[in-house]
Formats: sequence, structure tokens, C-alpha cells
Amino acid sequence: MAVVLLYTQLPLTNEILWVPGFPLGFFASGYFSGVGAFLTELFPTRLRGSGQGFCYNFGRGIGALFPFLVGALSASTSLANAIAIFAVVAYAVFFIAAFALPETRGRVLHAD
Repeated sequence: MAVVLLYTQLPLTNEILWVPGFPLGFFASGYFSGVGAFLTELFPTRLRGSGQGFCYNFGRGIGALFPFLVGALSASTSLANAIAIFAVVAYAVFFIAAFALPETRGRVLHAD
């Protein structure tokens, strides 16, 4: 979230945008690496593929609305502010979900 706010809210030149752009791209893609492993443990074996696919693609479907909503919001504020608002909201939802979903460490995963 900090890099998104830095990237969108500071008046940076195109040459300087490369500096925060690398960690922004790195971390924006990095949280997906844990999604598969985490979702695998939330569903019984017979529903695992369907459960993971539904959760992952439901999120992608919601995310597909963001470009339209960013454009709509940019009519009343700057494009940078609109991007920052939606990015912070998306990261906040991610953190809330990460803390609200059950911990599976040490739990026996049955092959139901």
C-alpha cells in the first residue's frame, strides 16, 4: 500500500517513476503466490479444485470492474487519486481476508 501511495501521490518525473515502479510491480504480483497454497487447505479434497477456482475467479471478476470504476471516479478526482483509492481498498480487503480466514497450521486435512 505504501508503494502505491508513493507512486500515485508524489509528483515524480518519468525517469524517477522507474525506482518505485519495480517494487510496485514485484509486490503487486507477489501476493498471488500464496493464494493457491492457502486456498488448497480451506476445502475438502473432493471440492478443492472447484473451491479454489471459484474463489480465485470471483476475485478476478470483481477486479475486472476496477478499470471502469477508476475511470468513472477519475471524472471527479485525478486519475492518480482514483488509482490510489482502488488500490488501497483492494489491499485492505486482502489484509482483512488474510486475517479473517481460518489458520490451518497443524490441522489434519481429510480426504473427504
